[in-house]
Amino acid sequence: MPNASDPEPLPEGQEVLRLREIIAHNSDWLWEVDSQGRYTFCSEHSRQMLGYAPADVLGKTPFDFMPAEEAARVGAIFAGIVAEQRPFAGLINRNLRSDGRLVVLETSGVPVFDAQGMFTGYRGIDRDVTPAIGPLDRREVQLEALYAAASVALGLVDRQGVLVNVNHALGQLLGGDATQLVGRPLAALLPVEQLDLAYCLAELERGSPLADRELDWRERTYLLQTSAVRDLDNQILGLTLAFSDITEQRLMRQALAESNARLAEANARLQALASEDFLTGLPNRRRFDEALLQEKARARREGRPLSLLMVDVDHFKVFNDHYGHQAGDECLRRIALLLSQSLQRPGDQVCRYGGEEFAVILPDTDAQGARSVARYLCHQVFDAHLTHVASPLQRVTLSIGSASHDPDQSDDSVGLGALLRVADLALYRAKQEGRNRLVQGGREEALPSH
Repeated sequence: MPNASDPEPLPEGQEVLRLREIIAHNSDWLWEVDSQGRYTFCSEHSRQMLGYAPADVLGKTPFDFMPAEEAARVGAIFAGIVAEQRPFAGLINRNLRSDGRLVVLETSGVPVFDAQGMFTGYRGIDRDVTPAIGPLDRREVQLEALYAAASVALGLVDRQGVLVNVNHALGQLLGGDATQLVGRPLAALLPVEQLDLAYCLAELERGSPLADRELDWRERTYLLQTSAVRDLDNQILGLTLAFSDITEQRLMRQALAESNARLAEANARLQALASEDFLTGLPNRRRFDEALLQEKARARREGRPLSLLMVDVDHFKVFNDHYGHQAGDECLRRIALLLSQSLQRPGDQVCRYGGEEFAVILPDTDAQGARSVARYLCHQVFDAHLTHVASPLQRVTLSIGSASHDPDQSDDSVGLGALLRVADLALYRAKQEGRNRLVQGGREEALPSH
């Protein structure tokens, strides 16, 4: 017979309500997991501790909320507890909240068995002990949070190249769960020909810094940065690895390089066009002025001779009036081609000086050499039989004025500064004296008319 002082049992419905009220007002997080470690019950305090609603927790495991390295550590401990199906208390573990902050929990639990005595999982509580950890521990927690949440793929390998630490980003890069990658050789996951660990260790032990390198893998490009992890005796324990995806940056660099190359090519073309005569394709007056200055400077510096020929197409105005401007343009193009093809040395230059005038620069050429070149040019044009019925000779001919600077012939030499003026005056005299002739300095030479 029950004692009158014993409390009277509550009806079943009221007992359930009371239990729910206790759970709701409990400052700890109450939970249950099945034999596979998946949450089957989760109290509302998961919101305060992890930032996740119970519905977001159910079906997951505790390790889904831990950094990879912490999940590996706690998972190994918990596997031993489950194997013995024993209760546990005070298991400290670090978890990532939904906002990325790290929280330290103290977990305790007891095994649960069904009516037949079969193990069905664990029931337990989690308590937030983050405020109780010391300053150094708190700093470690913060660093672990940064490490775990970093967008850069970070890892640590020992001297044998075995992964001992992997953050979430590196796990994604390597195509596996971070907890499952710990303990695996990096060589089995990455193209080792691009990551020579033995070389890296040897360089670091010599005291040489490791240069960043680009690693191409799975159609992406990564910047790999490595550094040594040392013990208190400064011995290298392993290497830290940081992989940054720079595919877009490399594509931008390539695009920029290609754009710069096209721009340089366009600038070179514009420069060429600015220095090229549109009608004949020869260097124009601007380029002639530049080239003459350069050759004068070289002749002065090296003490070498330099000659200049000023060339005029005889009776060209009459040719234009008789045949028309299109025929006149074609005539100038033919003469330009004949002149340029007649020059034998790479350093010789023919330019269109203006109108029907051309200029020929002859480096390392004395007066005798200039006379030979001038005569050859005149014969080439004469023998081309370019018809000119308005000319006394019925064909196109040339008049040439020549001037030469020769340090070894001071009596007949023209000063470099007067070279163009003397050649121009010589051309004027050749035209005044009847055309189809060469005037060299003060010396006149009529050219054959047949």
